[in-house]
Amino acid sequence: MPESKILSGVGHSRTNYLVRGAVAAGIVLLLVAGVHSLPRLSVEHSLPCRSCHINPNGGGMRTEFGNQAVALNELCLQSTKKTIASKALSPRIAPSLLIGFDSRTLLMDDGSILRMQTDAFADITPFSQFHYVLRFGQHGITESYGLSYFADERYYFKAGHFYPVYGLRDADHTAFVRSRTGHPPEMYLDGISVGGDFRGINVAAEGFDVDGRGVLGAHVYGTKSVPPFGLLAGASLRWSEKIENSNGPFPHSRAVFGGISWNRFTLMGEMDLVGRLPDTMATYASLTTRLMYGLYLVGEYNFYDGDRHHRSGVEEFVRVSTELFPLPYVEVRPSYTYYTRGYLAKTDDLFIQFHLGY
Repeated sequence: MPESKILSGVGHSRTNYLVRGAVAAGIVLLLVAGVHSLPRLSVEHSLPCRSCHINPNGGGMRTEFGNQAVALNELCLQSTKKTIASKALSPRIAPSLLIGFDSRTLLMDDGSILRMQTDAFADITPFSQFHYVLRFGQHGITESYGLSYFADERYYFKAGHFYPVYGLRDADHTAFVRSRTGHPPEMYLDGISVGGDFRGINVAAEGFDVDGRGVLGAHVYGTKSVPPFGLLAGASLRWSEKIENSNGPFPHSRAVFGGISWNRFTLMGEMDLVGRLPDTMATYASLTTRLMYGLYLVGEYNFYDGDRHHRSGVEEFVRVSTELFPLPYVEVRPSYTYYTRGYLAKTDDLFIQFHLGY
């Protein structure tokens, strides 16, 4: 073979390696799930997020109900659950102390192994209807807040360092409704939050101070069971103070989202408009099918338009994943992503995520 051909092949190989490396790094940065939740469960069971999470708006540390009733008894393969359930221990190790953890590892199609998340949780309850929640990450304490409930836990007040509530609280931060609306992973801010349940409608209002910039948010959603359907509908709004003619990393944003569940199928979607005018649009849709308890097939669609009129081009990708829970608190999720439009058009990614969550 001519030397030029050999050199050309080497250069092409190195280019592919660099491109794959850059894409892999981008996936990791976006997939590091500082928040993890399965909002489809709210639709399927017509229950609010606080049923499975300490945080009343979902994400992060799970409650005993979320840990035992859902992660152990529902999500796990029923055949293996029967052999292990008797050995499962409660996450409550003392009357006033609840613990948990999340660990994620990503295996790329080139054989590289990347650590995505290593978090430990603690919920300290010194007296009734008060929680102090801590998240210990790879670089120390990343989340800490106090949470007080009132009126038989219908209303709450939260203050400290936590993740803002917005849209569908899903773990996939590659979704354009997360990555392009100013809601990246590990975005914990100092602020306060008030909210509660008003006749089945969950309402939250939040305020943050980020380096002197005021950021306000509002979030409302409700779930309802209309047999044989489970329903969810909601909306979010974020407003940020303009300093030196810029809203910084927190542009004005608003979202509408919802879902419907029937039998073994759950359909969810979200649409976001970003900017004051607004300037950009992002949409997300997913369809989940339960093949059996412990094994799910998930299809996702993402679309982003930077100027809402296609002038500067659009970005789009689809993803198909299998969620397998072979053992209690263990998830194996192989995913295939194909980019249909945008700068990654006609390229694809294949990776497997391993998750331990308790």
